[in-house]
Amino acid sequence: MRNLAEIIGDLLYGPDGYYTKYVRIGKRGDFFTAPHASPLFGYTVGRFLERDGVKTLVEVGGGEGYLALDVLRATGITVLSYERSPKLREAQERLLGDYALEGRWRPVEEPVEADAYLLNEVLDAFPPRRYVFREGRWWEVVEREGEFGLVPSDGPRHYRGPVREGFTYDETEGLEDFLRVILRKTDRVLIFDYGYDEEEFPTIAPSGTLQGYREHRVLYDLEAVRPRTDITHFINFSHVERVAKEEGFGVALYMDQANFLLKAGMLDIFASLPDEDKERLAPGMKTLILLFRNHRVMYLKRRGG
Repeated sequence: MRNLAEIIGDLLYGPDGYYTKYVRIGKRGDFFTAPHASPLFGYTVGRFLERDGVKTLVEVGGGEGYLALDVLRATGITVLSYERSPKLREAQERLLGDYALEGRWRPVEEPVEADAYLLNEVLDAFPPRRYVFREGRWWEVVEREGEFGLVPSDGPRHYRGPVREGFTYDETEGLEDFLRVILRKTDRVLIFDYGYDEEEFPTIAPSGTLQGYREHRVLYDLEAVRPRTDITHFINFSHVERVAKEEGFGVALYMDQANFLLKAGMLDIFASLPDEDKERLAPGMKTLILLFRNHRVMYLKRRGG
């Protein structure tokens, strides 16, 4: 018998896992993220952090390196990349090698001390366990003999929100331990991800948030649990905030991604570009504002730091 996090963990990070061998990011791949939509995302994020005094930045799970590249182009920040996927580490080294020669970029094998950490669509890639509230109690989804079923459970460890009959909740396995490690290495953490506040889940996502991407086709619910697929889910930002507060951090900023980009000066950055760059980047800027509606931004800063 295996729980869902064990199954998804193998499918994503095992010897034949998606991120180990098959990951394809970009418009011709399985999915794309904000840095693939436009370099304006990285320009805006980089300048936001630089204005806040950041000189060294660790990007976690940076994919092929496009966000790091745009931060490096737009700022004087030194970027360190912490990436688990061997395939994506190779892609980063090809893309960012020139900055390595300049001493402004290098890969790291583990979390290290830095002014700030940047997590863009990282926490949703942690495998979730799935719980269902039915007949007045919690049950967990498990696999036995190739079939999914339910077993009695004490319920999710970190969910403190409301429940109702039939509510399904996908809890990020390992989120708390991972966050504590990086929070102890820095004074600032900037997070972009799919997610909701705790009390929103039963209303907005009563059937769970599990989904998968393959060649830009979206697979929902347990249909997403298959090989060679980017399997993801929505994170609980209330849980993130609780962990951060226990580690001495406060929430300096929390809002949807489009609002953050506008408040952080993306339009001003766009206006400063040459006309030929404006023409090239205008469609991507529109995508950043309109497409990533489920993405939220949380900026954590150490209290007194």
